[in-house]
Amino acid sequence: MAFTVLDVLKTLPRTNCCDCGQPTCLAFAARVIKEGEELAKCPHLPPAALELAGAVKSQQEKGEGRRRESLAISLEAMEANIAPLNFRDLARPLGAIFGEENGRTYLSFPYFGDTLLVFKDEVRYPPGAVCNPWDAILLYNYLASGGQATPTGTWITYQSLPNSVSKAKTLARLEKGLAQHFAGKVSELRRRAAVWRAAPAQVSENADFQGTFQPLPRVPVLLLFWDAEPAEGFQALAHFLFDSTVGDYLDLESLLFLVEQLIDRLTAE
Repeated sequence: MAFTVLDVLKTLPRTNCCDCGQPTCLAFAARVIKEGEELAKCPHLPPAALELAGAVKSQQEKGEGRRRESLAISLEAMEANIAPLNFRDLARPLGAIFGEENGRTYLSFPYFGDTLLVFKDEVRYPPGAVCNPWDAILLYNYLASGGQATPTGTWITYQSLPNSVSKAKTLARLEKGLAQHFAGKVSELRRRAAVWRAAPAQVSENADFQGTFQPLPRVPVLLLFWDAEPAEGFQALAHFLFDSTVGDYLDLESLLFLVEQLIDRLTAE
């Protein structure tokens, strides 16, 4: 059986440090499988991955797996996890609606305001919606969670989630980019947030903007923003908080992807 992009990704630190020359760990893993990049080019490869490096090297020399798209490989793994699930049982816990089409079951639920139909082998968008094929990985992870927790309304930081320390700097980079984009433009942030139906929140006493977004039915995301104060040497600051049950619905990588998608929507011209 050939090693996949996901197999390689699991061995990497997944910090998106860029020390290997690629923008993300996923991009590097894809190059290892598809382009024959040496796994050892990751300077932070744990010792336990050395055995895999040798096996991947042998696979590369045989030319196996290199013609397959990384997204397709990732989707295969996720679809295998989804296949045995009973969508009817998952509908209510996930805030979804169960349906069938020509014998194929699906769950219907909102994702950033668009109502999607998520089949076990297809994600269907409504007409006119912007489709991102990588959404499927996030959505399938959401379904695979089983939806066993009820959101509490208690907000926590990303760093408080288990095993998040190595990935926290990726979120910090995303938050910094958002803060810089809206520095001196709080009214524009409010306007963009209203487009994405942010609900008013009152968590911080001095934040210039605070609003709760609902990208997925059971995954609220709170954004706090403090505008820059040049006279006092204070730069703009953005901070995301999550419901205390978020770890029951999304893994750390999927949560970062969700934040990135939210930022893309807020900053789009």
